[in-house]
Amino acid sequence: MRRRILRAVVVAVVCAVVLFSVPLAVATLRLYRQNEMSELERLADRVAVTVPADVHHPRDPMELPRVESGTWVGVYDDRARLVIGAGPARGDGPVRVALAGQASSQRLGDRLAVAVPVGSGERVRAVVRASSPADGPFRRAALTWAAMLALAAVAVGVGAVLGLRSSRRLARPLESLAETAGHLESGDLSARAAWSGLPEADEVASALNRAAERIEELLRRERAFSADASHQLRTALTRVRLELEGAPAEEAGAAGAPAPGPSGARAARNPRAAMRAALASLDAMETMLGDLLALARDMPEQAPLDVQVLLADAERRWHGELAAVGRPLRISVEEDLPEAVGSARAGRQVLDVLLANALAHGSGTVTVTARDAAGVLAVDVEDEGPGLPEGVDLFARRRAGDSGHGIGLALARSLVDTEGGRLMVSRRAPHPRFTWLVAGAHEAPEP
Repeated sequence: MRRRILRAVVVAVVCAVVLFSVPLAVATLRLYRQNEMSELERLADRVAVTVPADVHHPRDPMELPRVESGTWVGVYDDRARLVIGAGPARGDGPVRVALAGQASSQRLGDRLAVAVPVGSGERVRAVVRASSPADGPFRRAALTWAAMLALAAVAVGVGAVLGLRSSRRLARPLESLAETAGHLESGDLSARAAWSGLPEADEVASALNRAAERIEELLRRERAFSADASHQLRTALTRVRLELEGAPAEEAGAAGAPAPGPSGARAARNPRAAMRAALASLDAMETMLGDLLALARDMPEQAPLDVQVLLADAERRWHGELAAVGRPLRISVEEDLPEAVGSARAGRQVLDVLLANALAHGSGTVTVTARDAAGVLAVDVEDEGPGLPEGVDLFARRRAGDSGHGIGLALARSLVDTEGGRLMVSRRAPHPRFTWLVAGAHEAPEP
């Protein structure tokens, strides 16, 4: 690319120099010829004022001025005969024209000739003819052309230098963009194009950086999907296991054996009911996987969010789970709630994480409240547990094998941040409470 830019600049400069120099060279040659003719005419006029009335019998001998070598001056009588000086013995065309009473200037072969009449009125008593070599103006024009050629060479050289600098300036941002694209192609998503100061290249760099950030974010969400899905699946599989363990417990109770362990509360159901409950849990698991995969790939939704329907669905899915361990679930929805936008799929996952966290780490009644928080829709999830540990970031992502909070809450915060809202711990102890601030219509993120 640099060679093409340099070649284009040099060709443009050469064309400009040629288009300017050729007419100027022609005009220079004509100007020197005109100057030479003017010099000869002035010389002839100077001699004409000294020509006596009778050129054949002058009172004083005529003296012609000293002239440069190659320049001829001659005086002709009224019959076009050379009387004194240098020139053709018989007057030529310019002399005959001058005898008619008009000054004449012509090029005759390799010489320039000027003839002026001597006399007044209709009587011309003599003619003064001056001539010089025709190549004199050409030699002077050649010197001027040489100077012009030198200046043209300097102009082409300056153009080449400027073209080289311009080609480097133009090519460097494109080479940097190509290098950045190569790093991105090789998998280095942290590569970013630098600003060059060239508006067009900076626009491309900005678009490339935005694309890299978008791809990096998509890959990050795809990679986090496996960890998030494994955490959510573990909770769902535990629920299925409990449902299926209820069937053998019921059979054992029918044979007179006591129901073992904490699953005795589920033993009152028959095996068919347990299977139906397990299938329902598997359906919920499939829905959860579909939601997580869609949220990992798609952009944030900006549809109105019906919080009443969202909380009613959460109550239907979690009421039995909490009741099985003797923990009530209470749903409270205030009137005239602010409008909110977001994804129902993300909302289901956030509520599932918070309710699962309350089930696993809390105690007592679990209360979910939808309220107006200074014009923003807020959803609180709290329980009657002793409290959360101090000095611990509950939303920091942990490995799947770690105990305690981490993966689920990190997933919930990621989903809330993607939707443009906020998820925080509004009270640590006693009765810990998590608050989800849902984005309003004016706060929704741009796709």
